[in-house]
Amino acid sequence: MKVIIGLSANINDDEPVANYGNVAYVESILKGGAVPLILPVTNDENVIDEYVRICDGFIFTGGEDISPLFYNEEPRTCGRTSIILDEYQLALFQKVYAARKPFLGICRGLQLINVALGGSLYQDISEFSKNTIKHMQKTDPADVSHSVSFTNDSIFYRLFGDKIYINSYHHQAINRLADNLKAVGKAPDGIIEAIEVTDDRFGIAVQWHPEKMLLKDDEMLPLFKELINRSMH
Repeated sequence: MKVIIGLSANINDDEPVANYGNVAYVESILKGGAVPLILPVTNDENVIDEYVRICDGFIFTGGEDISPLFYNEEPRTCGRTSIILDEYQLALFQKVYAARKPFLGICRGLQLINVALGGSLYQDISEFSKNTIKHMQKTDPADVSHSVSFTNDSIFYRLFGDKIYINSYHHQAINRLADNLKAVGKAPDGIIEAIEVTDDRFGIAVQWHPEKMLLKDDEMLPLFKELINRSMH
């Protein structure tokens, strides 16, 4: 039996009920040797329970901003948000976390995990500093944009070494890190780019888009294979 990896669905800006999953996430899971399953947006807890039962591991995908209301702030500099999407993905994450199933967060997914566990975000990176490097690249999505350095006690260090170059498509970032997470990768300006859970669960997240980098080469494939291997029964 192949491992089944659930992908949290997104919603189309023009049709809020139209669920979709970016093909790059699907291809990344297929390339890693597992079965991708897109999990449509729903507020039905019984359906979400079935998602958690059926899938062996999970990817919390990229997308639009999380409403600041979910980390007890009024909106200031955030972009487009969707309460429907937030409520669905937060509920899914809480059930995945409670079931101790492996998960990987990507871009928005990293931010979602931090918020779900009690952390907060910079609504825009300008709130962190006016002198950050460029985090919203204007190049091919598969191109690398800036470096990330990893701590030597991290899963990322084992997979990639102490430093890699990644792509970058985000204007928000982690502000207050949730208590049960640790920052294991940072950009040169100090923005958190990779996190891991601090207990014996397998839970990691990245601020970049490894699935888009896989369109060019296999440098990011170990990340998806690690999730798949940890999701095996």
